[in-house]
Amino acid sequence: MTDFWRLHPLFLYFVLACAIFWGCIAVGFSDRFHFWVPILGAFAPAVAAIVVSGRGSGEPGVRALLGKLGRWRVGFGWYLVALGLPFAEDALAAGFANLRGSFAVTRIPPVLPILPAMWVVFLFAAGEELGWRGFALPHLSARYSAIVASLIVGTLHAVWHWPVILLPHQYLSGVPVLPWSVFVLSEAIIFTWIFTNTGGSVLMCALYHGCSNLGMILYGGIDPAVAPWFKCSTSVLVALAVVVWAGADLTRARPTLEGHER
Repeated sequence: MTDFWRLHPLFLYFVLACAIFWGCIAVGFSDRFHFWVPILGAFAPAVAAIVVSGRGSGEPGVRALLGKLGRWRVGFGWYLVALGLPFAEDALAAGFANLRGSFAVTRIPPVLPILPAMWVVFLFAAGEELGWRGFALPHLSARYSAIVASLIVGTLHAVWHWPVILLPHQYLSGVPVLPWSVFVLSEAIIFTWIFTNTGGSVLMCALYHGCSNLGMILYGGIDPAVAPWFKCSTSVLVALAVVVWAGADLTRARPTLEGHER
């Protein structure tokens, strides 16, 4: 049985991540658990990655996985990328929307009320990234090129999210599946670029993921009918720019960074 866990880690990871997350969503339809249980499902990728790593590689595998969360010596430039690029993307999308007449500052929700809870966004982001980038991406990168591995991870990540889009009363209900899925695919390339060039830092991916979620506040100012398409288009443009900048392997022509841990 242990051999099966070692031979099919990605398959087992995806099945387990979906089973936990989708199961939490199902339980969340109960009035008693409708709030906390679906939120806890955000940690499904981390739990799945830890379980599969533990069954396949034992304690050393789990330690190696969790160690990626602590890789912070990556150079100041990558902190600028992780913390600043998501807001630059969102500002670009807002600018395009404004040129089209689809943006209004008055639509943006107030930020001050949510400031005390912003740390939770990064906690959930770490729970996702430990699985998708910390576990799934390295397994795929060992067999496929950087872009192909990115697109596979992005596809799995998007499918994992689909129930919160397609089912009623979820936090992404009503968002069009196509532009949202293309957004996740394009962002996967950016995540791979960050992960690869920071020596496999899940921390940097979690910071980027968290800031990307926070930056969605700007999208509140865009007409909801077109906001997903602006988000999708901007992410595709940024992903293409990263490929042009870093090359097909996502490692060439990267910024000069000090303190990079390999």
